[in-house]
Amino acid sequence: MKTLFFFLIGMALTFLLLSNKNEVKNLTQDFYNNSHSESGRIDRDKYNPGDDSRFSKEERDYFKKIALSSEFSDNDNGVVCRWKSDMRIFVKGEKPDYLVAELNRIVSELNEIIDPIDLVIVDNEDESNYQILFGSEQEYNNFKPGSKEHTPNNWGLFIINSGEEIRRGTMYVDIYRCESIEGQKHLLREELTQSLGLTNDAFDYPESIFYQKWSETTEYAPVDKTLIDMLYNHW
Repeated sequence: MKTLFFFLIGMALTFLLLSNKNEVKNLTQDFYNNSHSESGRIDRDKYNPGDDSRFSKEERDYFKKIALSSEFSDNDNGVVCRWKSDMRIFVKGEKPDYLVAELNRIVSELNEIIDPIDLVIVDNEDESNYQILFGSEQEYNNFKPGSKEHTPNNWGLFIINSGEEIRRGTMYVDIYRCESIEGQKHLLREELTQSLGLTNDAFDYPESIFYQKWSETTEYAPVDKTLIDMLYNHW
């Protein structure tokens, strides 16, 4: 029997529109087939929160859009992926005080929502299974060579092994091309949250961290908290 492996790459794709304000928009993610021997095996869980009648139809529909599909791939296989062990986060590159503080805030908020696992910021990279780089496109390319084709037009990007269980991942925030501090904070929250397994974007809720267009949202909308809860606490 063949075992399929996937790596999931999520990106905040930025481009300039032909408009007076040169509006920047955000698109996320792509699927890549990969036979890496360490990546997570894809299994299908018997339970799917997207079918749970305890949640409203709107919440279930949004969950299916965000957690059960990929935007730029026909490989929408309906597999829910999430961390089943603690996410141990190590920060690489530059460490601006405002982003370190924001990371601590996001981690605290996520730990308030998620019961089965904890997100922990560690001081030793060898102890980590998830790395965040604050820096430049080139720095992330050097760290993750496979990101080179995606970073030229992306100010934020995450890469996780995508299976029924996520075992490792990375992300970066470009603190040079994205000059807005609120924009950097948004990218940190979006990419880290999507690395939990909520990998897609949609146009449904402008206030959502998963909103398809560019925004500088730095708070979780109620529907975002519901999706995180659905993904982690109802199995």
